[in-house]
Amino acid sequence: MKEHTPLFVVSHHWQEQADGIDLRFWLKGENHAEQWLVTAQESVCFVAQTQLPAWQRLWQQKRFAVRVGERVFTTLMGAQAVPVYSRSVRAQRRWVKEGRSQGMSVWEDDVMPSDRYLMERFLFGSLQFTDAKPQPAHSQPSLHCLSVDIETEWYTPGKLPALYSVALATPSEKQVLIVDPGGASRPPEDMPGLVVVDTVKACLQQTVAFIQQVNPDCIIGWNVIDFDLRILQQHCDREGVPFSIGRNRQSPVWRQRSDNQERYAIELEGRQVVDGPGAFRSAAWFFEDFSLETVAQSVLKRGKRIDHVDDRVAEIERLYRQNLTAFAQYNLEDAQLVLDLFDAAGLWHFLIERAHLTGLPMSRAGGSSAAFNTVYLPRLHRYGFIANHVGEQVLHDASPGGFVMDSAPGIYNNVLVLDFKSLYPSIIRTFLVDPLGLQLGLAGSEDESVEGFLGARFHREKHILPALIDQLWAARDQAKAQKNAPMSQAIKIIMNSFYGVLGSHLCRFFDPRLASSITMRGHQILQQTREFIEARGFAVIYGDTDSVFVHAADHHDPEQLGHELAGLLNRWWQQQVASLYRLESHLEIEFETLYSRFVMPTIRGTDKGSKKRYAGWKKTEAGHELVFKGLEAVRSDWTPLAKRFQISLYESFFTGVNFKPLIAQTVLQLKNGELDDQIIYRKSLRRRPEQYQKNIPPHVQAALIRRRLQPGWQGRTIEYVRTVEGWQPVPFVTAAPDYEHYIEKQLAPVAQALLHFLDLDFFALIDEQMSLF
Repeated sequence: MKEHTPLFVVSHHWQEQADGIDLRFWLKGENHAEQWLVTAQESVCFVAQTQLPAWQRLWQQKRFAVRVGERVFTTLMGAQAVPVYSRSVRAQRRWVKEGRSQGMSVWEDDVMPSDRYLMERFLFGSLQFTDAKPQPAHSQPSLHCLSVDIETEWYTPGKLPALYSVALATPSEKQVLIVDPGGASRPPEDMPGLVVVDTVKACLQQTVAFIQQVNPDCIIGWNVIDFDLRILQQHCDREGVPFSIGRNRQSPVWRQRSDNQERYAIELEGRQVVDGPGAFRSAAWFFEDFSLETVAQSVLKRGKRIDHVDDRVAEIERLYRQNLTAFAQYNLEDAQLVLDLFDAAGLWHFLIERAHLTGLPMSRAGGSSAAFNTVYLPRLHRYGFIANHVGEQVLHDASPGGFVMDSAPGIYNNVLVLDFKSLYPSIIRTFLVDPLGLQLGLAGSEDESVEGFLGARFHREKHILPALIDQLWAARDQAKAQKNAPMSQAIKIIMNSFYGVLGSHLCRFFDPRLASSITMRGHQILQQTREFIEARGFAVIYGDTDSVFVHAADHHDPEQLGHELAGLLNRWWQQQVASLYRLESHLEIEFETLYSRFVMPTIRGTDKGSKKRYAGWKKTEAGHELVFKGLEAVRSDWTPLAKRFQISLYESFFTGVNFKPLIAQTVLQLKNGELDDQIIYRKSLRRRPEQYQKNIPPHVQAALIRRRLQPGWQGRTIEYVRTVEGWQPVPFVTAAPDYEHYIEKQLAPVAQALLHFLDLDFFALIDEQMSLF
């Protein structure tokens, strides 16, 4: 390996040998990836010191070869433990299972050797060699990527679908392999990269050959693990073709996910397999749904090559039978869309930066607990402590969520939003919330600790997490200064995930005293912030987790007031934290938004203010922006009619335009059939329609009708309309739309939420306006 050259860790693996465990790391330099081999390693876990004689009897009786370390560690529950080293992970798993069946305790046995090797050396994302020793580094690798998309007959669980084609696309090379046994519909030779083969076996062989030829660092796709690669693997098994798509011609290693028997994890030698939806979710992107069509239309403003037809599955089948060139173009475009999406959304930069921060591979979707383990465990070990195992903490006090104030419903001018910058990470930094600090704080004197909630106390000097947050905070400020948005986003997501990890039963660091000392402190901070503001004569009309909404009323300069209140609050919190806790405050509240006009609706049918639902006319540098939170315009379960009506209605109201004609005109257009393209409901089917027995909601009723009229239909999303004869599916709508339904259930609720405050009634207003036409 070249000295002092930063190398990105593409993948890492382990394999047992006669003399121990070999660790293989694939590292990407400037132009190519190479393997770094570390031989004769051991796997380590920890056993209870008091049970060591019993463990030694077990090892001797079963002839397990182990090595017991001399150093004594302490668990976060206070037990003493010693490290035990094994040259075989499989043997370690056997003796751990046997010991646990006898009631003996083991910790950290689930940390795999290659993960631990990197983690304990703080080799996150990249490394470099100095005097032949690996050292932490940071790099910006140029990763070579391959997008894979297959087309098959309609997938039915439990049945391997027939393979129609495989599309393979890199930024510079494209190939579409189509299986056409008959050969009658072979296209003209006018599409570069199109190859027609007679058998599935030939298609698979050429797919593997193409992947080996382009030699990607990453393979991507849309549901690429659980569908595309899994289906290809099954066809390879059936045809006797080695699915050798890894480096060194290695085949994938598959594991069924414990949380879902229909989902898999894949390990591929020297490559990462990154699934598109998981990558977008990890980067905190939100869409109405995570279908390729929806995400591509949102990000790229283009979608699949097949126009939106009622039954895309049937159209794909038709193209495959009748027009292979169009079929190949459709398949290739799906693969190209995923390539373009990763680039347009900056996902590669995000995933690389996340790897540098957490050590998580790019393929890992979510992984908050794993990220916390990776960054926290090596630091904990240096204090002489080890982590609990999942489920060991038996405290069950519930940790409350974020504080949401009761709202004051109404129409307001000049509403300021003051927002605490990363409130939960700030609380961790300020009040020293930390797993190790909790253990040491409870064991020490009160003078050495800071009081938390549910009986928690945190050590003032010895802790890990506050310093980690400090480092991440400084790194995010630097990323912002450098306009490195992916890095800033990665850090924000990681910092905000720490609270959730500490409050999750699935995390080895779970303790309700930790999570509650964050959320309950947040409640206290928000309540005292409200009291501070109201003592100065301004009403707080709403608050949610880390924000307060302040009515500036007729203040001559609301923006100036927002900045003044933020400054006063920051100084006040610094004084409070210093005087009450003898700590430095890292709480920082900012003036975030001015809504020149604002509507806080009531809960439908009551006079009580709603929560997490409002509309505002937000002041921006370019003018104003209409903002909806939780209302129909941003919800997927309302029709386009309701969404567009709400946008037009509130925009008219906020800009002072008479909205009464708009309401009447919309109703009139609806009744005249001019808005029939906007009255279609669209909903996903979470189960097969026939699995619904007792409660059959409207979308399922429509799906059952469609299944009866079109037996081959297997769609997962149903579009349907309310007609005078009940719910009917698109395109089998035979009756006239029930326009009264849409008036009462779609338009009236949207309008009345606003009209309620103006002492107007939707239906009376319609009658009044209709008389003017």
